[in-house]
Amino acid sequence: MAFLRRVYVVFLGFLGLLISIGFRSVFSMIMVHVVKSNQGEKEGLFGKCNVNGTARDLSVTYSVPDTQFFQSAYFFGSFLMQLPGGYLATRFSPRRVCGLSILISSVLMIVLPFPIQYIQNPAPVFIIRFLQGLVEGWSVPAMNGVISAWAPKSEKSRMVTFVYAGAYLSPALAMVLTGVSACWVSWNASLFLYGGLGVIWSFAWVCTIYDTPTLHPGLHRSETDVFSKEGANVSKGSQSVAQRIPWSKILRSLPVWAIIFGSFCRNWIFSMMITQVPQYFKDAFNKDIATIGFTAALPEVLMTIVTISGGVFIDKLIKHNLLSTSHGRKLAQCMGFGIEALCLIGLRFVETSEIALTLLSVGVGFSGLAISGYQVNPLDLAPQYVSILTGLSRLGTLGAILSTVVAGKLRQNNLQSWQNLFTIAGSIHLAGVLFYGIFASGERQPWAEPTETRPLLAPVDSVPEFSRNVLEEDVGDSKFSKSLFQPKRRRSILNDFDEDGNPSWFLNTI
Repeated sequence: MAFLRRVYVVFLGFLGLLISIGFRSVFSMIMVHVVKSNQGEKEGLFGKCNVNGTARDLSVTYSVPDTQFFQSAYFFGSFLMQLPGGYLATRFSPRRVCGLSILISSVLMIVLPFPIQYIQNPAPVFIIRFLQGLVEGWSVPAMNGVISAWAPKSEKSRMVTFVYAGAYLSPALAMVLTGVSACWVSWNASLFLYGGLGVIWSFAWVCTIYDTPTLHPGLHRSETDVFSKEGANVSKGSQSVAQRIPWSKILRSLPVWAIIFGSFCRNWIFSMMITQVPQYFKDAFNKDIATIGFTAALPEVLMTIVTISGGVFIDKLIKHNLLSTSHGRKLAQCMGFGIEALCLIGLRFVETSEIALTLLSVGVGFSGLAISGYQVNPLDLAPQYVSILTGLSRLGTLGAILSTVVAGKLRQNNLQSWQNLFTIAGSIHLAGVLFYGIFASGERQPWAEPTETRPLLAPVDSVPEFSRNVLEEDVGDSKFSKSLFQPKRRRSILNDFDEDGNPSWFLNTI
């Protein structure tokens, strides 16, 4: 059976988000552990942490509001770079923009434990978190640019949801690993682990991924046929593509604003789940770090399951013409956000950890349906400009900034303050349901049609000799490792030109 390259793109994209989004949860859990005193904790599910009071433990003088402002610094940096990140991915190679983004953030992750431990002033940590936000602001728009080129029309929802399942499984994995390692290994073990994994992933992504299928020298005939019939007709990032971006029409498009508002609501809740819910279980129910890790992870695991299954379900409804693309996106978005909003508002009346966990699990779990709504929507509206639309939608990171600021102002060491925060979050989500339900669309927009079109892949009869040799190889003879890591045509940095014929000098050092 032929190895499908788009499966590999999805798999590596999944791992990239699994690692990079995990940076946020790792930092949040570390702050919960080192800022709060270990005295007075209830014994957790697995007994007392054995690092408490040893050289592998750490207690810092930061306050809880300080840690909220660390998170705000990250989200503010990310907010500033969303749209520039989308432009960079359209102007240059999106795979390189994404790879460099996560590489720099990973190095900063490895550096982070030193100012936390040895510098009492919080300013260096604040600066590093801001820089991480800046560079990570490129990663998602750039990755969406690659996914857009590799996603056939009938597979868009499932490909995007499989990739983004990494983002939503990431907090669960990061919280569990950080809780366990902070209790039984060292307070900083997860920072080094995630930083190292990010560096490895960055090099794997840049060295083995291609921006579009047409650039891949080892694409099999079966996959060539799929892209010829259902390809998105996306050109490689270049100056000419960037100059044709219809900025004014994009900014006046209500379907685009529906995506932005959906992203705003999602970021408000997502930042709450990965940066504030661990503190909620600490303040309201006095849990230890290991128990918090396992407790806060459950809703994220359920959301990942719903994200993947929901993507397949919505794709089937659209493929079999049971729903139009527009109605499919609206159904996914409104069900996902609507159920989550009701569960968040319900937390206002909850005073036990068991019921709180149940409502969070149901609400956050069903919110995975919304990924087949606003998150996939840019690929429907404008495949060529998906990095730009993703960058615009990621301006919804403003929701994450406001969420952490509001939490820093309203949060107190009691249950009532958290009930107020959940009520605010649920109300915002309900507003998002109404706006998206009215103004969203799943149809390609008139301004998104390219002014000059080129087939994504050349006809089979015109495939160059090097590709024909690869395509005509015996399918039964597995060429997985050879074609993946030793392609017939190597990509030379010295001969790497964009489609305008200019040297693609940006990021060539990778």
